[in-house]
Amino acid sequence: MGSLAFLAAAAASGKDERYPEFSWDTVPIAFHFGKNAGLMTPAEAEFVASRSNFICLEKGHAVRTHGSTEAGIEAEAVQLKKLNPKMKVIFYWNTFLDYAMYDAHDEYAQRPEWWLRKADGELDFKSKGLMRYDLSNPDFRDWWTDVAAEAINQGNTDGVFMDAFPQVENKGNIELWGQEKYDAIQQGLKDIIRETREKLGDDKLIVYNGIRSTPNWSMGTVETEYTDAAMIEHFGYFNSRSKELMLQDILEMERAGKAGEIVVMKAWPGFAWIDKEMMQKPLKEKRKLAKDNLLFPLACFLAGAQENCYFIYNWGYRMEMGCLEWYPEFDKPLGKPLGEMSRDGWKLSRDYEHASVWVDLESKEAKIDWR
Repeated sequence: MGSLAFLAAAAASGKDERYPEFSWDTVPIAFHFGKNAGLMTPAEAEFVASRSNFICLEKGHAVRTHGSTEAGIEAEAVQLKKLNPKMKVIFYWNTFLDYAMYDAHDEYAQRPEWWLRKADGELDFKSKGLMRYDLSNPDFRDWWTDVAAEAINQGNTDGVFMDAFPQVENKGNIELWGQEKYDAIQQGLKDIIRETREKLGDDKLIVYNGIRSTPNWSMGTVETEYTDAAMIEHFGYFNSRSKELMLQDILEMERAGKAGEIVVMKAWPGFAWIDKEMMQKPLKEKRKLAKDNLLFPLACFLAGAQENCYFIYNWGYRMEMGCLEWYPEFDKPLGKPLGEMSRDGWKLSRDYEHASVWVDLESKEAKIDWR
């Protein structure tokens, strides 16, 4: 084996060791949620640990019983790994927004030089009371990466979920911050990814959010030299519903997957937690609608999925928002793909060992023939 081939094989092997164990036997499913009230019950934890090797635990997980996100996620990682030693548990740590349910927030609250300000000198809030980080400040980045390293390297989690990259990159921020500050923050984003890798080492996962196609911007894989995984967070919903944008997301998943990245596609059942009227409806009604609307996003995922791609389907980020719902399609034999996605205009198709997939992005019709 030549030296270049040897190095490539060694790099691939290293990623394989830190990646979740992947299988095409059934639809590859990941979990991403938090449960504020406490740790998962034994039954809930067993449900998760028996159906996936990959979970990101959200901000606020178990804060009511453990006092902080750091403590809650660590305790949950211990519980899940006792049930499934192969489980990769990811620590959620937002890269741009200051959430108060972390112990680390206390230090940030005392460091006003780390608070992002607009060009007029006013604090830049995402929403009332939710401040943004100044990524251009190297002292801030040193603190942020220290928090990640302590939680992960000294605990039982396997990597970090770096959230909100599209919010950082949004060119609408130029008007808020000015061009010079905008450019400095973009550089700060690149720096914090590299600095996180340096502190975590090569055996931990860096997951980021994410790949997002919208009318205003499209963001692909960033700094793949240092990251392992990307989330497509809004597939087919919010500002990503058009056939053009859905195709773009599918192609980005295909491209990133072929490049060796993990990709998590989060799809929606036609409603989300922010739909107040829908949230007031009985759980039985939400479940039925989610079941009825599963086929199209699942077919889209299967059309473009590569090895190490995962599917998530629910209506929010807390456990009670459909995050433990399960569907018969998830248990059907799938098998390895027999070829790549075929495209005829807006129609996509693909064959697996035990299923044939067809989807029309224009009419939003889909078929999966399970064999």
